[in-house]
Amino acid sequence: MAWLAGCQSYPTREEITASSVAVATTAEGKAWRDGRARFREIFCAIAARDGAVVADDPACDTLLWRLADEPLPAERPRSLPAIDPSLRFFLVTGALSDCFGADALPYREGVERLAAAGVAVGTIRVSGRSGASHNARQIAGVLAEALDPADRVVLMGYSKGAVDILHFLDEFPDAARQVAAVVSLAGPVDGTPLAARGAWFYDHLLSDAFAGRCDPGDGGLADSLLPDVRREWLATHPLPSGVAYFSLAAFTTRAHLAWALRPSWRLLAATDPRNDGQVIPGDAVIPGSTLLGYPNADHWSLAIAIERELPRLMSRPEGSVVPQPVLLEAILRQVSEALAAGGGAS
Repeated sequence: MAWLAGCQSYPTREEITASSVAVATTAEGKAWRDGRARFREIFCAIAARDGAVVADDPACDTLLWRLADEPLPAERPRSLPAIDPSLRFFLVTGALSDCFGADALPYREGVERLAAAGVAVGTIRVSGRSGASHNARQIAGVLAEALDPADRVVLMGYSKGAVDILHFLDEFPDAARQVAAVVSLAGPVDGTPLAARGAWFYDHLLSDAFAGRCDPGDGGLADSLLPDVRREWLATHPLPSGVAYFSLAAFTTRAHLAWALRPSWRLLAATDPRNDGQVIPGDAVIPGSTLLGYPNADHWSLAIAIERELPRLMSRPEGSVVPQPVLLEAILRQVSEALAAGGGAS
């Protein structure tokens, strides 16, 4: 389609739903798995339970993009899978998260809700301006203190947190043996073209307006997200085969795109107008992972509520639509189901 070949106008809903899945070809050549139909089923059931789905949208088409090649749902609805109580879930924060307050923590409301229900879910806050190896050490340190030897862990990385997790698996193989699954949540697994425009990246994301808010770390943020760096790393660092991998990406229309993400959206639109303002969806899929789906969200509304702290910069013409607590619970339930069935391991 012409709009996928360089046109930088915002895609319409009709153009998006007529398009097909966006998964990058990896150097490892690993096939991805399609988990979209089951994820939709789980997500919609939770959304209906919580009153987050309107009566005329029972399939959640306004919340999760249904692309032209999404498999049909099961003829008979399946029951909602339980969250495995034996698993320990950890969310790893993304770039610049420590430059802001608690609303920069991914799925904060969902974490609090699930923790109150007895689910073992927590957050690992890594350095927002450091490279992946620096943050891999931080993840290892937190897990060393938090885990018992028999614990099984699911690590969920929001944005750059997904990259940090992959480095943790590679650089701390003994600790990684307790990891049962990894989830990329709009993670720039294959990098992002924004990082290649280093001056733009720092001018817009590390300006004096908030650079003093957080520790500069090792300064390796942008370099660790260069597409060439990420793809070379993936090609030379095979991921552990005993871990199940899952990926979630996002994109949206102009109506739900944060004002501050419009310049970066335009830069990425030269490659794919279906981007979330920070990451192209094809670059957010871990090689060999199960693709969960594409929420109708920009990069921030997928997981964080930073508009509470920066209402003007994060304003959207029609607000955000995806209920973050529902999204988190659906991820935990589908991952639990897949692990119980022995599926998802690469």
